Amino acid sequence: MRKRHQMKGIFCLEGLWDPDLRVGSTVRPLLELLRLNEQISYVHRECATIEEFEFYVTKWVQKRYDPYPILYLASHGKENGIQLGQDFYLIDDLAELLASKCSDRVIMFSSCSTMGISLRHLRQFLEKTGALAVCGYRVDVDWMRSTAFELLLFLQMQNNEFSGRGIEAIQNSAAEIAKTFSDLDFRMVSVKDLAA
Repeated sequence: MRKRHQMKGIFCLEGLWDPDLRVGSTVRPLLELLRLNEQISYVHRECATIEEFEFYVTKWVQKRYDPYPILYLASHGKENGIQLGQDFYLIDDLAELLASKCSDRVIMFSSCSTMGISLRHLRQFLEKTGALAVCGYRVDVDWMRSTAFELLLFLQMQNNEFSGRGIEAIQNSAAEIAKTFSDLDFRMVSVKDLAA
């Protein structure tokens, strides 16, 4: 049984999935399921512009949001970034914004192909931000399958501490779960990979 103080909340920033605002695609039901069944708290904000995104990202690293060490970025994406409305936001820009501010935190890109970049580039992202891990997909993914995978991954994050040893256990569990979802081509790079 997990104790409440071990819970790791999720800070979700979600991009617009469709330019037609009548289309109601959202990751909120996943977050609600985790809250209702696992008591995992979350913050959810929609971002249609780079200014909104950066505003909320800088909120995430404030002390009051320490109980939400998982930054969950749900949006369209392509190699090396995410789509925010009409604009493409590079992970290098995110690294600059979060420089040395992500101790004991994990950043998850729930977006197509964002992680389809070199391991060297991802190591630089970790070194710059100080995050324990960065993860996401190297290819375009199916919404339902990626949602199912992310549900299992978030549960594994709850079962382990956010430390060097704990993140290694999460990384190993993620690799096992990813075998069932091999079409997603999930990748997690952690602080242990910096030493390799």
